[in-house]
Amino acid sequence: MWTLDWKRGPLSIELPQANRQFAITTPVLPNLGPPTELVARALDGPIGCPPLGDQVRPGDRVAVLVTDMHDRIFGNEGVGDLILDRLNAAGVPDREILLVHAAGLHGHAGARSRVGEPMLQRVRYVEHNPLDDDSLVFRGVTRLGTPVWVNREVAEADFVIGVGGCGPSLYGFQGGGGIILPGVAGADTIRRNHSMIMSTETAASWWPDNPQRQDVMDAADLAGLRIKIDFTANDVFAGYFREEWPVAVRYVQTNLMVPTEPADVTVFAPAGNGAELMSMYLQLELAEKATRRGGIVIACISASAHEPLSGRPLSETMDEFLYCTRRWAGETGDDNPLRAFWRRRDMVCKEELLARPLGEISRVVIRMQGEPRSTTHVWSHRRCLERKRTFLVTEGVTPEEGQLMGFALVTDSFERALARAFDEVGRDATINVNLPPNKGFPFVQNPE
Repeated sequence: MWTLDWKRGPLSIELPQANRQFAITTPVLPNLGPPTELVARALDGPIGCPPLGDQVRPGDRVAVLVTDMHDRIFGNEGVGDLILDRLNAAGVPDREILLVHAAGLHGHAGARSRVGEPMLQRVRYVEHNPLDDDSLVFRGVTRLGTPVWVNREVAEADFVIGVGGCGPSLYGFQGGGGIILPGVAGADTIRRNHSMIMSTETAASWWPDNPQRQDVMDAADLAGLRIKIDFTANDVFAGYFREEWPVAVRYVQTNLMVPTEPADVTVFAPAGNGAELMSMYLQLELAEKATRRGGIVIACISASAHEPLSGRPLSETMDEFLYCTRRWAGETGDDNPLRAFWRRRDMVCKEELLARPLGEISRVVIRMQGEPRSTTHVWSHRRCLERKRTFLVTEGVTPEEGQLMGFALVTDSFERALARAFDEVGRDATINVNLPPNKGFPFVQNPE
């Protein structure tokens, strides 16, 4: 039995012992060493390129890029000092090193604290603004036609090295060239690339022939990324991203993700209290892949923070998407009292768009209305809801609103949802279970 922490009180989830069940749980991996040791080891044996010391030259202007997910490891756990010390040993003094917070359209709230004052005093530090056209330079067009604008100071550096991570994402896998696109790319480049979700498989674990990720790698070459360091699962990989990143992806698939066969029913809930309906991000896509054709997905999401759908014109929702993005993309420092408010408003906009038919959402994405980094998420969710019947167990969304959003059933009772699923697929249904506290990432090689 599993228990979810909901606002109204605990939700208990119990499944019949007679049904064959498979629990998707995160494996326990061994500790291979502290971050500095793992990075040092990876840099000593880089994949697909010479060691760092053999590539940089004395006096090079070096841009070191770090993502908003790994800035604390970089600044406060010694990784940054390790990398800078190696650059110093190769003849590049601190005054020739630029540290770039490469957060794409995520904003930089709290980044300075995570990077830490000692690092900020050691090298020059900038926070990339993808909405500032004057700070961008055009570097060419990818093979799939994406125009690539990147941070001018990154483009003008003699050597570019990135620190980030590889893991499942809505667009395949994070990591590799993603430190460039979206990391230090212009907003128009990010929007064009994200809209490719309509031509790619919208769930984690698609590699190697994912065109959206191929586009990312082309952009990274155009921007001059030379070495990428990727934290992943319990290890670190480094090297030329076209060679290094696939190795990191395979490591994630083999060691972190859980081999899963499609079942008749998949039950999932997001981590935490699930107060946001959009906490189903990626979780819905993974569940859809883990469910056979004709099967049922049961999404247990509190959605206690859900606000009733406003019914306002779509154009107003699209305008607010853009406004919210502009607000948080400009965030910096530690004092951002409205940060939670604008991110919450973005969630509201996503729910409003989800209540539109898939055809209408598709037009929004094709025409790049609103903010594609958000609207593409909604398109992905709605397509999953169209492909697999999904029952929503919730305390925050009404049946009428849930039906508009594409859910086949909305109820506050897990027992009622499970009984309905058994009615549709049979009492002997097989069940995949992906629930907190130790939920995992299913890896389905042959989704139906």
